[in-house]
Amino acid sequence: MNILIVEDEFLIALDLQMQLEQLQHSVLGPVKDFAACREVVTQSRPDLAFMDLRLANGESGEDLAQWLLSEHNIRCIFMSGNLDEPTQTRLRGLEPIAMLGKPTFPHLIAAAIDDFARG
Repeated sequence: MNILIVEDEFLIALDLQMQLEQLQHSVLGPVKDFAACREVVTQSRPDLAFMDLRLANGESGEDLAQWLLSEHNIRCIFMSGNLDEPTQTRLRGLEPIAMLGKPTFPHLIAAAIDDFARG
């Protein structure tokens, strides 16, 4: 699959990229804000996106996920260190594939992608 990484923390993005590549997926990005995401999405067609909730420049991963879903029908796997119940409730409206806490584990990443692939 072509998987977009939207993450403003370099080391987290790099780790996720390596994990996805070990699972034999193609990685688009990583990108850290809306402008870079828009550029990648117009040039390539990701199958899904790993989305951080807090992005560079104070931008919202929720807003970007809404744009990806409504404009391109691209769903997200959210990754955050803050997935309390109110946040999870809010995110459900964005049809997430999964919501993973940070740090996450390779088997959880693989399981979320497999769930999406089985559709």
